[in-house]
Amino acid sequence: MKYSITAKRSTGFTLIEIMIAMAVLGVIAAIAIPAYRGYLATSRETEGWNNLNTLAIAEEEFFLENSTYFVGTDTATLVTSSGGLWNPAETVETDRAFVYTVAAGTTGAATSSYSATATGKGDKVPVTTVLTKGN
Repeated sequence: MKYSITAKRSTGFTLIEIMIAMAVLGVIAAIAIPAYRGYLATSRETEGWNNLNTLAIAEEEFFLENSTYFVGTDTATLVTSSGGLWNPAETVETDRAFVYTVAAGTTGAATSSYSATATGKGDKVPVTTVLTKGN
C-alpha cells in the first residue's frame, strides 16, 4: 500500500502582500489628500469672487432704481436690504465659506460708493477679499 502526501494549496493573501498593499495605499493617500484640500481651497476662493461679482451687479441694479447702494453687516442683512436682488450661491448658512458685508466706500456715503468684503470663515478659507466701487 502506497501513501502519497500532497500539500494543500492555501488560498488567500500572505501578510507580506497585505503590508505591500497598505504601503501603496498610504503613498497614494499622502499625495491625494493634500491635493484635494488645495482643490477645495481654490474652489472656495472662486466661490467668494463669484458671489462678490454677483453682489456688485446687484449693487448697480439697486443703485439704478434707488440712487443709493445697499449696505449690510452680514450676509442675511444683505439679502434683505438688496430687496431680493442678491443671494449667495449657497442657500444654507452653514454651507457658506464666507461672510459677506457691504459698507459705504471711500466717500463715506452709500449714495456714491461701497466696499464689499468676503471674509473666509474659520479654516475653510483663511482669505479676505474686498471689492470697492467709488465715484
